[in-house]
Amino acid sequence: MKRFFNPVSLLQSFIALVLVAICLFAAQWQFSRGASQSATNRIISANLDLPSLTMADIENLDPVNNQWRKITLQGNFSQDKQELVRNRYYEGKFGFEVLSLFTASNGENFWVDRGWVAAGPNAATPPVVEPISIENLEIIARIRSENLSRQLQGSFFVTRASNEKPETITKLQGVEANAYYLDLLGSPDGKVGPLTEIELPELSNGPHYAYGVQWLAFALLAIIGRFLLFRETKRLSLVKVEI
Repeated sequence: MKRFFNPVSLLQSFIALVLVAICLFAAQWQFSRGASQSATNRIISANLDLPSLTMADIENLDPVNNQWRKITLQGNFSQDKQELVRNRYYEGKFGFEVLSLFTASNGENFWVDRGWVAAGPNAATPPVVEPISIENLEIIARIRSENLSRQLQGSFFVTRASNEKPETITKLQGVEANAYYLDLLGSPDGKVGPLTEIELPELSNGPHYAYGVQWLAFALLAIIGRFLLFRETKRLSLVKVEI
């Protein structure tokens, strides 16, 4: 018992306990992420087949509970209110998602993702973006709840003269808009459509649960390692006594 409570042994036990605590915390974090992803997948899966929302459903809309659900709006696009979302790839090519401002007939503003465009040959060359019709029309879109604030502005060289950091999507370019954005699917009359097809999400829980199990295994290994180290120390002490 004295060997267990000597300073070196206590330090080893303390280190083992710290490692176990870290592993348990990491495991809980991964399991929580997995549970959150599972809940999100259930919401998306249910919303994909629900009927389209309308203008009357906009007020107090919860974008998380309605993410990827279709919505039909009447209004018009603005040609001079446009933003780029960086770090987007399409068919293996680097480019940007194009956000255009859409003002609904009730006066509310939405940033609408029109699809992907290829990047220019360098940071000083803007990507080629097909202009959007500004006439009054009806669009069909999907509700997206992701926060794009960190991905806005592929390069300030191609989007604005100053290098100030982009604002959040709710007040982008000085316009008061909704905190969520929309994926453009098209319009019933075919006058507008997405620049590229916007693919549906892959409903996978990812590796979070597997990572959680791995962290639990690491915690168990730390406990087993401490036990084996104590047993080995005890064996070596007995060998010295016999000698």
